[in-house]
Amino acid sequence: MSSSSSLTLEVVNNSGIDSKNVFIGFWGKSLNAQLNESAMAPNTWYKLSEVTSLSLLTTTSGRFYIAYNDTFTPNGDAIPSVLTPSSDGYNKRFDKFELTFDGSPYSVADLTAIDFWSIPMSLSTSLKGVENSFKLHGLDKGVSGNDVYTALKGLSNPVQSTTTANDIISSFKKADHVLAAGIEQNLTSPATGLVTNSSGDFVRIIGPNTYPPFGEPNSNQVPGLPFTPYNTFLDYIDYLIDNFGPNRIPKQHDKIGDGRIAHISGEYGGSNHGRGKLYDKQSYDVWAHIDQNGDLHLTGTGSKAGAIDLYVSKWDLLNPAAIYGGSPQYALQKGGTKHSPGNDIYAWVFGDFFAGLNIGAIGSSVKNGDDVIGDMPSQQWFNDLPKAGLLFDKLWPSSVTNYWNQWAQVLNGMSDAYNFAYAERFSAPQISIAPASADTLTLTLLPAAVV
Repeated sequence: MSSSSSLTLEVVNNSGIDSKNVFIGFWGKSLNAQLNESAMAPNTWYKLSEVTSLSLLTTTSGRFYIAYNDTFTPNGDAIPSVLTPSSDGYNKRFDKFELTFDGSPYSVADLTAIDFWSIPMSLSTSLKGVENSFKLHGLDKGVSGNDVYTALKGLSNPVQSTTTANDIISSFKKADHVLAAGIEQNLTSPATGLVTNSSGDFVRIIGPNTYPPFGEPNSNQVPGLPFTPYNTFLDYIDYLIDNFGPNRIPKQHDKIGDGRIAHISGEYGGSNHGRGKLYDKQSYDVWAHIDQNGDLHLTGTGSKAGAIDLYVSKWDLLNPAAIYGGSPQYALQKGGTKHSPGNDIYAWVFGDFFAGLNIGAIGSSVKNGDDVIGDMPSQQWFNDLPKAGLLFDKLWPSSVTNYWNQWAQVLNGMSDAYNFAYAERFSAPQISIAPASADTLTLTLLPAAVV
């Protein structure tokens, strides 16, 4: 790592919005940058028209935000909610890209549309004036902003979560915990993911990862609001229970069934975010089991960690932060104290499982060559399926429409933006900004009109 490394950030404004009404700011872990030859302040908006130079120094890690026409009021390092209508940022159009620039070969940047989609933008790099061939396209060739807008808008209109809403209401009643009428109304009639301002202008489409948990009926933890309008994966989970749950032996599969739904195995590269066996580089061999209630149990071994036993309840599994975000609340024994995944072997195992679920590989009877995809070990999914073009709907018959992450499917075919927390398992949504390959990062703002 070189402490003297620097990276020029250029912004090309092809949005159609005057640069006087375009704003840029940084929010994140660390900022070391010179803007107009003075230190750039974090959590602060700057008019793009007044930015004459912007250079990143090591170490800078976080998100650069772009806003059109108006900005949310900075409040420390907090970003206002995009879910809550009373939030300062709810009706304001902004978006972001992420980067980590530390002067090492691992310095990268990416576009991200996991939590919402609002401003089409692209990233490219150059070294000594020569543009690098690899780019991150906010809109793939031949794709317009309206194409993405139309496809994403259709994922929550009509609402897809009604069955789950009724299941939640029923489950609370069975546990002798009746939900308030206002909560039931929000569950059965959620707003779509599309947000417009008071003038009817487009602001954003909220992603399914962003919505709050569905609650826990037995302990009377009420659902968070607003409730999601998106596919919740409940149909997929029910399919896995009905076809591979306890005492169910499928004819098309010889490795899953009787509760086993996926073989999670491969190599974990280790992490420097902690010390001990859970953070060491190692192999892992784990089976994912589901019971009749929809509870998940991951059990197996890590070559350094030893025994792995991870439990996720049905409602923690269906929580959007888990099913879409790959970050479930889990326990080390059934009914035990809950934990959040860290940067360790447990998180990596969960990453494999949820990536497999999001691409539709778990339980799939489609074959890749002689291999039944649902029987493959997880690392084989990520090595083989993208090259074979076997992701999402390609893993299921045409009668099935929701056994995968529909948001990720749309964006995967139209944009290079991150579309799921573990998208790197099956795509390459990062661009290198390592000093050996880039001295300039160019952000191009694409046409803002998407409606």
